[in-house]
Amino acid sequence: MGLFPKEHGAYGQISFPLIAAFAVAGASMGGVLVAAATIAGFLAHEPALAMLGFRGARAKRDIGRGEAAWLAGWLLAGVVAGLGALLAIEPQARWSLLVPLVPAALLAAAAARGAEKSWYGETAASLAFSGVAVPIAMAAGLPLPSAAALAIPFALLFVASTLAVRVVILRVRRGGDSSVASTRSAALAVAMAGSAALALATALGAVPASVMAAAAPGLLMAIAIAVRPPAPSHLRTLGWTLIAMSVVTTLIVVFTV
Repeated sequence: MGLFPKEHGAYGQISFPLIAAFAVAGASMGGVLVAAATIAGFLAHEPALAMLGFRGARAKRDIGRGEAAWLAGWLLAGVVAGLGALLAIEPQARWSLLVPLVPAALLAAAAARGAEKSWYGETAASLAFSGVAVPIAMAAGLPLPSAAALAIPFALLFVASTLAVRVVILRVRRGGDSSVASTRSAALAVAMAGSAALALATALGAVPASVMAAAAPGLLMAIAIAVRPPAPSHLRTLGWTLIAMSVVTTLIVVFTV
C-alpha cells in the first residue's frame, strides 16, 4: 500500500502557501509548529483513508504494522505540533488557528463519508491549505490584514481552479449530466465573485492592490478552463499548468504583498 497521498495536485496546494508565508513573514516557533502539524496531517491522510476502507478492500486488508505505525506516528506528531503551536502563538493571535482548522474538519468529515472527492470536500481542502498562511503569518507578528493578503490569492486560485478542473473530469464521467453545467457555473461564480469582492475591498482600502494582482492570473486561468475545458487527454498538461500558475501566484505574493 502506498503511504504517500495520491492526489498530486495537493502537494502544490500544501507547499506554495507555506513557502509564501515563511518568505514574507519569516520563521517563528509558532509558525514552524503550524507548518509541522499541517505536514503531519497531510502525510497521515493516505493510510487513514486506507484503514477506513476508502482505498478499496484490498488496500484495507494489506495494511500492516508498518502502515499502522506510519499513521500513528504522524497523527501523534500532528497533535504534538498543534498543541505546541497553540502554546507558542501569542494569545491574541491563537484564534487564527481556526482559519485552516475549520475547513480541515469539514474535509475530515467528508472523507469519513467517502466524499473526499466531492466538490465540497475538495473546496474544504483548498481552503484549509491556503488558510495555513494566516496563523503562520500572525505567529510571526504580522497583523490580520497582512496575513489575509497572503492567503486570499491562494484560496481563490485553489477553489476556482479545482472547480474548473472538475468540469473537465465530469465531462468524461458524466457526459451531458447537469452536474457539468452546475460545476462550470460554480467555478465562474467563485472567480467572478472573488474578483468583484477584491475590487471592492481594494477600492475601500481594506486590502492592498497587490492582492488583486496576485489573484488575477489564477482567476483568469480558472475562467478560461471552465469556459473552454481542454480534452481529457490533456489533463497532465493541465496539471502542470496549475503548478506553474501556483508558482506565479507565489512569486507575486512574495514580492508584492
